Amino acid sequence: FKNYDPSLFSAALASNSSNLLSIFTKPDVDSKLATFNSVLLSTLEAHASVKRIKIRSRPCPYVTTEIKDLMNARDQILRRFKTTRDDNDWHIYKEARETVKTTLRNAERNYIRNEVQTHKEKPGCLWNIINKVIPSKERPTLTYGKDHKSVADDFNQFFSSVGRKTAEEATRLALENNINISTAGLPSTPLGNSPDDLFYFRPVTCTEVQNIILSMTSNKSPGLDKINMRVIKDSLPVILGPLTDIINCSLNTSTYPKAWKKAEVIPLLKDGDHEQASNDRPLSLLPVASKVCEKIVLSQFNTYLTRNNRLSSHQSGNKKHFSTETLSIFVNDTILKAMDNKKLTELVLIDLSKAFDSVNHNILLQKYERIGASKPSLRWFGSYLNGRSQVVRIGPTSSSPLNLSHGVPQGAILSPLLFCIYMNDLPLPPRTSSLESYVDDSKVFLSFPIKETTSTKANLEEDLCLVAKLCLTNHLLINPEKTKFLLIGTPQLLKILPSSMTLSFL
Repeated sequence: FKNYDPSLFSAALASNSSNLLSIFTKPDVDSKLATFNSVLLSTLEAHASVKRIKIRSRPCPYVTTEIKDLMNARDQILRRFKTTRDDNDWHIYKEARETVKTTLRNAERNYIRNEVQTHKEKPGCLWNIINKVIPSKERPTLTYGKDHKSVADDFNQFFSSVGRKTAEEATRLALENNINISTAGLPSTPLGNSPDDLFYFRPVTCTEVQNIILSMTSNKSPGLDKINMRVIKDSLPVILGPLTDIINCSLNTSTYPKAWKKAEVIPLLKDGDHEQASNDRPLSLLPVASKVCEKIVLSQFNTYLTRNNRLSSHQSGNKKHFSTETLSIFVNDTILKAMDNKKLTELVLIDLSKAFDSVNHNILLQKYERIGASKPSLRWFGSYLNGRSQVVRIGPTSSSPLNLSHGVPQGAILSPLLFCIYMNDLPLPPRTSSLESYVDDSKVFLSFPIKETTSTKANLEEDLCLVAKLCLTNHLLINPEKTKFLLIGTPQLLKILPSSMTLSFL
């Protein structure tokens, strides 16, 4: 994009408006999107063709022209000293050097302070600032024993099957423990019975699409179509109508475009041997235009769920006024009140193995229907979930594509809400304990006087057994290694209890 001119690009796109206007006459959403992508990519190739470049250090944002002048003056004095070897020149150079150091330090401090103040309401931006300020270890260039294509295929085989294998393990454990998985823990009756109670998509306007696009950040990586958000924004006056038509066609026909269901996965090393796929975290990249459609669906469906109170009050995330902060405050307040009343609290932090990857599509769609989705919207969600595929990219080399049979799409806007609906009935089972969840993180806790330690432990184990059974019926697997048990109370009470306590789930 070095020589890219957004005005020239937009003008060239406008001159090709006949092809864009033909989108309105196409018979289906896939042909509409194919034309849309073809016009954008052909025009983009002429104005910002892909070139391989050497990445250099980015310019420092707080180094102003005045600071550069000070640095140049410092360097000039140093060159003079090297010629004259005069002590006075050396003294002048040291003063100039210290002036540059002090000025740089103050400029950096002021820049960080202003950035934090500007983005204090945006956690993602704050973390980016922190990561820039705190020095990180340089990542070494990774080399592989096999060719990149073979490695990419191996990684894709692992990433695409991990959800299915986790779900199969959950099913095996359920059968071993005589747990009925046929009903999948669904509520016995639908929440909405009359057509007026059900959720239907409504047509979206150009203004809504425009507002969503303008609210999205421009620095997100593109998907397989290589169309980034910067290009979408630059061409917005020209493409707004056709893109709105594509989205409305998708909603009206209950069909999610096939091209938007193809993901590119970049492995990010967590720790250990980088040639072992299990040591890498998959970063899934989806087409940015698909996220515009997802945001529209998220807004409409969230409004319905909130207005009709469909989500459990014990489930945080994707709900207004139900955040990580509110959940942490509630749990901490419960524990502190128990301590004030001379009680202990048993707290179990439940970790699910590959939770997003192991979601069963049929069960999820049943839960959509129970929560109030109409038949047309149910078909749209089915189209959204099914028929997905992915490739893994190692450097410039991509694997062969593989289909995904389980899970909600990684990196998708809708996925957290989809999982919340999948887990919506999880807070129901506990009889004596409290259970609070934030998407896939759940906490079971119970406060008690010390004289009831034995009975409380039995009650908590009974509740955990119910939670474990419900997870298994939903093809979710609790990870015992990462699930933690905490006993919280005042030092005076804790020292009376045994030094170690264990809990059983099944």
